[in-house]
Amino acid sequence: MAKGNFMNNLKPIRLSDLKTQAVFLIKDLKNNPDLSSKSAKRFLQISCFSGKTEDWLIEHYDIVQLKHAYNVIALENRFNTWADLKKTVIENDCLYKSGCVGFIHAWFNDYQKAEIYFRQHGGYLLSFWKDFVVCGKEYISCIGLSQYDDHWKSIGYNWAKPNDKKAFQLLNEKAKNNYLSQK
Repeated sequence: MAKGNFMNNLKPIRLSDLKTQAVFLIKDLKNNPDLSSKSAKRFLQISCFSGKTEDWLIEHYDIVQLKHAYNVIALENRFNTWADLKKTVIENDCLYKSGCVGFIHAWFNDYQKAEIYFRQHGGYLLSFWKDFVVCGKEYISCIGLSQYDDHWKSIGYNWAKPNDKKAFQLLNEKAKNNYLSQK
C-alpha cells in the first residue's frame, strides 16, 4: 500500500523507466567508485541492510540483488513495496503507449472537459494517470485492444466511467497484460 496519497506523490512514469533506475542503482554500487557511496546509502534504507554501513555494503556488493534495488525505488517513491509501486504504475499507465500518441485527438487534465469533447466528437475516452484523452480506433488498435468491440460498447467507450464493470475488468486485464508484454 502506498504511503499517503500516491496520486499526489508519484508522477507519471513508465514501469520500464523504474526498472532501468533499479538496474543503474546496482551498477553504480558495483562498478562506479564515484557513485558507490551514494548508491550504498540508498540501499541502507531497506530493512535487509539496516544496521550495515556504506563501507560494508560496498565491500559486499555481490549480495545485492535486483529485488533489493526495486525495493529502494519503491521506498523512494513512497511505497512500502515494489509490488505496490508496480501495481500502481500499471493501473495508471496501462493505456499509454508513446508510439501511439499521434493518434490522440485531444488531451485534458479535467474529466468534465474531456467528457464534453467525447460526447461532441465520439471516439474513446481514456485515462492516463490524472489526465484524460479522447482518441479514435487507431489508438485503440495501436495499444492492442481493438478486437474487443463488444466490451468497448458495453463500457460506453468510456474507460474513466465505464457503464459495465465486467466488460471493463476484461479490458483492463488485457490492457495490463499488453503493457507488461511491451519491450
